[in-house]
Amino acid sequence: MNIDDGNSEKERLYYSQEFQLPQIVRSRIEADVQQATAFAITTALFAAVLASLAQLVIIPDNQSPAWRTLHFFTYSSIIINLSGTTLALVLVKMCTELPYTAHRLTLTDPSSLPARVVLDGIPRQLMLHRYKLLEEFGMPRGYKLLDAGASFWVLSGNIFTFVSVMLWIWLASDITIAAVTTVAMVLPIFGLTYAIALTKH
Repeated sequence: MNIDDGNSEKERLYYSQEFQLPQIVRSRIEADVQQATAFAITTALFAAVLASLAQLVIIPDNQSPAWRTLHFFTYSSIIINLSGTTLALVLVKMCTELPYTAHRLTLTDPSSLPARVVLDGIPRQLMLHRYKLLEEFGMPRGYKLLDAGASFWVLSGNIFTFVSVMLWIWLASDITIAAVTTVAMVLPIFGLTYAIALTKH
């Protein structure tokens, strides 16, 4: 049944005023907002730490390949982490605008899912596809790519940050301390990578 079938414009306006996102959609965007916010905070903190490290590694007298490699990873880490912060904030903006976008669709597109769900509910098969479900409620089609990109940027930023810190330790510390620290960091790095991979299942 379609809202526009046999209903007046006044009735359709009433449906629009009473419209709320279904719980399955609200829970999805709320989770995505929380994840994106955490990504933004984490990458911003990493960028701040690396900016401090950059002040320490700018030593004109040390232009060996090892120091140049450290410079590369430090500056790349800052750029990647800041990009990840920006991308995460874009995701937050997209999610927070979705309720209004879906609300508008109930008025502007009677054949849209938000307009039809008022009377008919959400098809079962659509509930199993999170990105398709969000798109039907007005989320831009590029959201899936941006969501995957956020995880990629966060993971890349973490890797570059760890590499930068480890290079700094190897160049500025005793070899024994550097070796022990490197071994101690292996498990957290793999654990972090695995944890991020789990969030995309």
